[in-house]
Amino acid sequence: MVDIHSHILPNIDDGPSNITDSLVMLANTFASGIDTVISTPHLIDGLSEDRINECNEALVELRNITEKNGINIQLKSGFECYITPDFTKKDANLSSVTINKNGRYILIEFPMKSIPPYTDEVFINLKTKGITPIIAHPERNYEIMENPNILYNFILQGCLAQVNAGSIVGHYGKQIKETSKILLSHNMIHLIASDMHSVSSPTIKQAMPDLISIIGHNEALDMINDNSFYILLGREFKRKTPIPYEYQKRNIGNLFGTMRKKE
Repeated sequence: MVDIHSHILPNIDDGPSNITDSLVMLANTFASGIDTVISTPHLIDGLSEDRINECNEALVELRNITEKNGINIQLKSGFECYITPDFTKKDANLSSVTINKNGRYILIEFPMKSIPPYTDEVFINLKTKGITPIIAHPERNYEIMENPNILYNFILQGCLAQVNAGSIVGHYGKQIKETSKILLSHNMIHLIASDMHSVSSPTIKQAMPDLISIIGHNEALDMINDNSFYILLGREFKRKTPIPYEYQKRNIGNLFGTMRKKE
């Protein structure tokens, strides 16, 4: 199994602060049944060559230390790319930040509270270059929580979406858990990942019972076994037709004023 979204590099972003925690996270992940982890450190300031090189060097170092410690897990390259207006303008660096550097899929992060007005333009530019956007944890975005059909429209345009294991089990709160259930039950989610930041982050295995209860056993297995593997290889996979949400403006309250930030 492949975990396509993780923050495992020590001292790189808001993930582990030391190599010991990184190794514990990877050992626990391997014990849970995951054999491949895609490292996706935050890329916030566009396609900075210095930042990309820093993360790639850290990944090589972590891979070597992992092997020396007998943790039999494969580490692959990726980034969680924060969407910006000029994100697609540096063509030379785009392929280097795609998942497994395959030039096919890219993990995109929205601001927590909004969908930027330039999002459609960025997605069109990516797809013109043959790169499919994977929207990271849309269930945590304020606007999508309020109106899930925003994600529905992105899916119709050819985007993919990835839910966090922690969202499904309620790690980020009741409202995000409920949103993840809505998105899953309406075929708007294609992938599940840990988005792990620390040794206490929920695992994909922990989310499996809830995932199965929402979408069924066979679909859950397809999501965790097949879909993520095809992403790693840069291949297409069969997607279910998304179902529009019967829209009622959801009262999510003062979510960002009261919710304690969690990884």
